[in-house]
Amino acid sequence: MTATDDSSSEAATPEALLDLLFGDVSIPLLKLPILRAGLELQVWAAIAAGRRTTRAIAAAAGSDPTGMRLLLDALTVMKLLGKDDTGYSLPPWAEHYLLPGRPTYLGDFVLEWLAWERHGRLANAIRAGERPIVSDVTRPESVQHFLPYYAVRALSPWHYLTRYEGYWQTLQVAPRPGLRVLDLACGAGIASLALAVQCRAVRVTLQDWPAMLDLAVQAARLLGVSEQVALLPGDMLALEYGLDEFDVARLGFVTYFFGTDDLEKLFRSVRTALSPGGVVVVEAPLCDEGRCEREEEVLDGPWLYAVSAGGDVYSFLDYERLLEGAGFESVSAVNDSLVKALRPA
Repeated sequence: MTATDDSSSEAATPEALLDLLFGDVSIPLLKLPILRAGLELQVWAAIAAGRRTTRAIAAAAGSDPTGMRLLLDALTVMKLLGKDDTGYSLPPWAEHYLLPGRPTYLGDFVLEWLAWERHGRLANAIRAGERPIVSDVTRPESVQHFLPYYAVRALSPWHYLTRYEGYWQTLQVAPRPGLRVLDLACGAGIASLALAVQCRAVRVTLQDWPAMLDLAVQAARLLGVSEQVALLPGDMLALEYGLDEFDVARLGFVTYFFGTDDLEKLFRSVRTALSPGGVVVVEAPLCDEGRCEREEEVLDGPWLYAVSAGGDVYSFLDYERLLEGAGFESVSAVNDSLVKALRPA
């Protein structure tokens, strides 16, 4: 008789499933629908307009007062609202990020993020092999979705610059006069602008879609390095980057949105653009080789399937093969999210 047939043996418990439903992760599972409801009912806009009581906010949203009270109190304990004897109020930061119409409004970004699998369509997409199920995040029409997220960085670049203290030192890239940096899919450009701030003779070329580059230009202006910056708008995969034009090329959190064919082409183009001995930096989550241990990185997989036509999770060995195939050498994993390689001297 096997263990599963032995009535005297204790049944195994589905701890992984129970933890998912009721353990530490259950709090985000509760909080995210609450946040979504608050955004869809525009409670922050109602409060900003002077409606501070439950009934006034419920009336503005055309909703049930009891349900609205429960929602508002939940948002309060989540620190997304304030509350006193006179009613509900906005935290100071919410005026910038949770009011529609503001350039830094994150509501649409959050709603899109929370609906990435389109309420149950992921299974059908996998069954049929039809991807993506939302607008492909690599296409120019999707850039509007990311703008508020990067606008936060563009408006406060000095704050986010602190994240790159030691970043380039870890990569053994020292700011020096004449250093030429290419930042692909740069977003607000903070990572490469950090080098420009450290040395006023560093030159940075920022590449992204035009609307995103507008934010990077704003960040450069606030950091006082505008004269050190050149812009390269357009499709990262279609652009020509020249021959021996740069000493450093960075691809930050973008490679995992593409399949191996596109990455091979891109890495070859970057290799050509680098001077002999030049450095390419790939910043992306690195999964383990068996794709069964690094939870956060592996969990990106279904999301990448849903939001891109070719995105995938990659390990260090995957990047090593791709980079060496493109002609790079000395490929190394600097840490769990940074890969570095050299163009042969």
